[in-house]
Amino acid sequence: MPSSKDSRIAALPAHLQEILCRRLAGQSTQSDAIPAADRTEPLPLSFSQQRLWFLHEFQPDSAAYNSALAVRLRGPLQVPALTAALRDLVARHESLRTSFDEVDGRGVQIVHPAADVTLRVVELSEVTSPTDAALDELLAGDYRRPFDLRQWPLLRALLVRRAEDEHVLLLTAHHIVTDGWSMGVLMEELGALYSAATQQRSAELPELPVQYADFASWQRNQLSGPALTAELDYWTQQLSGIAPLELPTDRPRPQVHTSAGAMVEFMLPAEVAVRLGELARAQDTTLFTVLVAACQVLFARWSGQEDIAVGTVVSGRNRPELERLVGFFVNTLVLRTPLDQDQSFTAFLGAVRQTVLDAFAHQEVPFERLVDAVHAQRDVSRNPLFDVMVTLNSEQGSAAAFAELGIESVDISGRPANFDLTCEFQVIAGEVRGAFIYRTDLFDAATVERMAAHLQVLLPGIAADPDQPVAQLPLLSAAERDQLLVGWNGADRAVPAETVPGLFAAQVTRTPDAVAVVSGDACLSYRELDARANRLAHRLVNMGVGAEQRVGVLLGRSVDFVVAELAVLKAGGAYLPVDVRAPVSRMRQLLADAGAAVLITDEAWSATAGDAHTGQIVLVSDHSLADAPESAPVVAVDPEQLAYVIYTSGSTGVPKGVAVRHRDVVAFACDGCLSGSAHKRVLLHSPAAFDATTYELWVPLLNGGQVVVAPPIDIDAEVIRQMITRHGLTAVFLTSGLFRLVAQEAPESFAGVQEVWTGGDMVSAAAVRRVKAACPDVVVVDVYGPTETTAFASYYRMAVGQPVPEVIPIGYPLDNTRMYVLDARLRPVPVGVAGELYIAGAGLARGYLHRPGLTAARFIANPFGAPGERMYRSGDVVRRGPDGEVVYLGRADEQVKIRGFRIELGEIEAALATHPGVDQVVVAAREDQPGTKRLVGYVVPAGDDAPTVAQLRAYLGEVLPDYMVPAAFVMLETLPLSPTGKVDRKALPAPELIGEPTAEFVAPQTAAERVLAEVWASVLGIERVGVHDNFFELGGDSILSIQVVSRARRAGVRVSTKDIFLRQTIAELAANLGAGAASEQLDEVVIAGPAPLTPIQHWFFATYGELSHFNQSFVLEMAEDLDIDALSAAVDAVVAHHPALRMRFSQQDGEWRQDIVPAETSAVLDRCDLSDVESGDRLVVLERTASAAAAGLSITEGPVLRAVHCDAGPGQRSWLFVAVHHLVVDGVSWRILLSDLELAYHQACRGESIELDPVGTAFTQWA
Repeated sequence: MPSSKDSRIAALPAHLQEILCRRLAGQSTQSDAIPAADRTEPLPLSFSQQRLWFLHEFQPDSAAYNSALAVRLRGPLQVPALTAALRDLVARHESLRTSFDEVDGRGVQIVHPAADVTLRVVELSEVTSPTDAALDELLAGDYRRPFDLRQWPLLRALLVRRAEDEHVLLLTAHHIVTDGWSMGVLMEELGALYSAATQQRSAELPELPVQYADFASWQRNQLSGPALTAELDYWTQQLSGIAPLELPTDRPRPQVHTSAGAMVEFMLPAEVAVRLGELARAQDTTLFTVLVAACQVLFARWSGQEDIAVGTVVSGRNRPELERLVGFFVNTLVLRTPLDQDQSFTAFLGAVRQTVLDAFAHQEVPFERLVDAVHAQRDVSRNPLFDVMVTLNSEQGSAAAFAELGIESVDISGRPANFDLTCEFQVIAGEVRGAFIYRTDLFDAATVERMAAHLQVLLPGIAADPDQPVAQLPLLSAAERDQLLVGWNGADRAVPAETVPGLFAAQVTRTPDAVAVVSGDACLSYRELDARANRLAHRLVNMGVGAEQRVGVLLGRSVDFVVAELAVLKAGGAYLPVDVRAPVSRMRQLLADAGAAVLITDEAWSATAGDAHTGQIVLVSDHSLADAPESAPVVAVDPEQLAYVIYTSGSTGVPKGVAVRHRDVVAFACDGCLSGSAHKRVLLHSPAAFDATTYELWVPLLNGGQVVVAPPIDIDAEVIRQMITRHGLTAVFLTSGLFRLVAQEAPESFAGVQEVWTGGDMVSAAAVRRVKAACPDVVVVDVYGPTETTAFASYYRMAVGQPVPEVIPIGYPLDNTRMYVLDARLRPVPVGVAGELYIAGAGLARGYLHRPGLTAARFIANPFGAPGERMYRSGDVVRRGPDGEVVYLGRADEQVKIRGFRIELGEIEAALATHPGVDQVVVAAREDQPGTKRLVGYVVPAGDDAPTVAQLRAYLGEVLPDYMVPAAFVMLETLPLSPTGKVDRKALPAPELIGEPTAEFVAPQTAAERVLAEVWASVLGIERVGVHDNFFELGGDSILSIQVVSRARRAGVRVSTKDIFLRQTIAELAANLGAGAASEQLDEVVIAGPAPLTPIQHWFFATYGELSHFNQSFVLEMAEDLDIDALSAAVDAVVAHHPALRMRFSQQDGEWRQDIVPAETSAVLDRCDLSDVESGDRLVVLERTASAAAAGLSITEGPVLRAVHCDAGPGQRSWLFVAVHHLVVDGVSWRILLSDLELAYHQACRGESIELDPVGTAFTQWA
């Protein structure tokens, strides 16, 4: 345990620790001093530098780790004095004249002698109008320019002159040589050096006892052995089983981490900051700890997780000799605290306080070592161990002074987002300023603005009552809460206090002779339908059917089916539709469970009815019914009585009967979204036991429309087309699966219908687009509704001309219906945040027949409604969109964990569904082998040319992280469907294991595989490596991956660290190396002589003949300290190394051939002197020189490469122009040539012999 002093120090925020360290500096002894590094050996990187070196190798063109500081200087600035100050500053700090390279696969730092540093001066008026926007663009552009870590200096200085007495100075450095503290030191010392230069005196700066390279060597020696092991033991235990924070994003996470960022700023009132400070002191902690705890509460509410890890930084300067040193000292800590939302915030704050104390007590462990020690999941799409950073900086006045100049800070836009989200807090003038820096490829600004707004509600709530349970802390503003609970819910409309027979009778009175039911050539008017139903109702009453008595209906699609269900309701009973396709045993089970005393059927199903039901059976076609009265039986029916019972499957395997009342059906049938002409002629085709029949029957019949009965055959595109054409259907409902099928086969089948309603599963956007393209006047409506909410609870209308979203929402609630998206504690979640859907209001069923326990569990009290009102817990995971629309994400029980990551299967299904070769898809998590859970994708191809498994994996790999790509795929002709038309997940087959990769040893076969296996074994220190072994599971890490790259390159195989992270087995790596690397790795044995033409060269000559001016070229601006002799040697070496650059082409007997000529003994590089050319004319001369060089290329006489260095004289810019004929280079070739040229130049500068990486397969062999 740390001492009480250690605890007190650790409880301080980072900047206060530094102050205290300075005050305690006198307690260090000379024996503890950091010794000077051995400069005769390669200088190692510090642990922090090591990670940035790896990240640079991974993304060399990224500016994500640039640091910058800008100040406005007012007054008469002396530019020569500022230039001299810069020179002295770089001379003082070795880190500012350090570059980086690798030796034997390990990064090293190279300290260069002091030299002049360029101060780039820009007249803003020369660039554009001197506006603040122009200045911001100029600063941001320079800030975002990446560094090459192999080139020094890694510090840039830009001076922007806005006026004679106003300048803006921007210092930009790579994070590998600086940090936030260092940037302050740099500006302060630059000011002191400038002030001294203007007064022609020496600056009085304290001596630096050590340099950064000394610290790096000392750190390497110190952090080893038992001391490091003990520290690592704490972290491995603290971070065991850590899971990523899954904040809801607006877009899928890119496969590779990006850093494009933006910022949302906010401010807390001074009184809130004061009360939070008081809370911190009362709990013996700091404001930083309070803010971390508050952020963790915020993220728990947004993610639904209760084990939240965030990152923070410490300065790493806990020794006095490091106080004034410029370098990269900061270390990253992970703060992980489980959250029990039933505990008070003060109790949680105490837990966070202990987490912070412990983390600061063990802060010496470099984050890079921590990542490797805890075996963090390697995922190039996100940061290891945490995705959100939280920091606090207190107001500190700048100590920088530039003589008599006025100085003020300038903000720089375009900051990169190195994490998903960075929460920066700063205390200024008693107020807490906040900023959320976020990745723009993940989040929209509106989303982060909402998150910031929630924190601004949460923090005052904490300040007002920190002792309340975390679950009760406020998050939503009153306006947002009202919008979620009221504003986006269904309109309140009057619903008739009637029954289904009562409304039907009123319609009979209004339109007795209008057609009510059509089946083939037969039809019944409302009067005729009423009479037939009344006669059957009298028979049912005589058989004992009364209020709420369940009556089974076993009939196929027919007029009799309509008559029977209406008759049951007129008799006061509740109909129980029985699917004629169901096994008799299931029919028997449902009839018995419902307690049905009577079963209605016809002659076609009478035998089945006898097997399924032991009670009374009545044939709807019984001739004796003709003698029954045609008037309605005198039966009292109340709106609260049951209208029907429909059984759905239960999770326990026992079906459950959903009991729906008359009032529920009436509310649904009278809903505003179902009014109008669109539902005047509706197709009745759904299975009897599917509650879509509620729509198909009662919406038209209770509103004066027609029910058009489909023929008793399977419904397909042709049947639908015929029904629409023959009967003039205005609306049709299809399950999403059937809708997709029709859309695929013949989307034009819907022509003539007004609206197509579809639902029951996720609706394919591609299918909707096909239908709307074929039938532009058709409105497609996605509907959602569990049986427990009477057919449909919500709808999303895609009107004519309206674009179809990629993910189609389930939309907005019907009238008098309320949809709540709630968390596990029944609190409304914010827009965009996943929660469970609860439904209340009209249409809510009574419950489950004979299942009071299950009814109580699923139909619970509505805390947002009137006393006694209930809401239904759907079990569906949804989120609200920015306009209030509800988007379905999946079932709550479809949330699985694979490799420690929480996964919504619906997200993978949505991604796969966008593949053009995929028609239908279902993803399941299976555990076919005990203890091994894996994702399996079930795919129905869109056409005859089914995508391969490799193609599907590659496609998903473009939009999803690797852990969300299914391990296996099963191709199916159709997805298995339940009787109600939904996907039957239990019927999905297990994937075959034949041909699947295994962990068994598979020896390397190709030359590239053998090279990689040998390199892996050598680097990892193991005996053998199989081609399917995972690099990281074998113990590899980011640093070892760099060694693999280096050693493989020397062996002639080119891979990158990114390749290893994306393709973590040798088999995957070798398969993606390309033809040259995957074939035998041979030295370029043919360095001169004839070589066959490649296919593209054959095509070139057949198309163009002799064409010497078909070139590619580039111009590079060179550093002012360029070594021209080294550059010349480098160009010669590259031309000698690559035979293609020494090609000559000739024609013999009408056939073209090529020959490789020996390397020239004279220099390849030409030179152009621009020193006598006026600066304004240099560009013209440069262009003229480049044109002449390009014109000098000849494929027959040579050369096919020309290089010219244009030099404007000492201290001036120079340019390198290179032109190469397109016959011998392509886009990939340029990357290789530039890389080789850079390597050769640096080797020549160091006086080393130039040794370039092996070319690989001989050009002649490849051709």
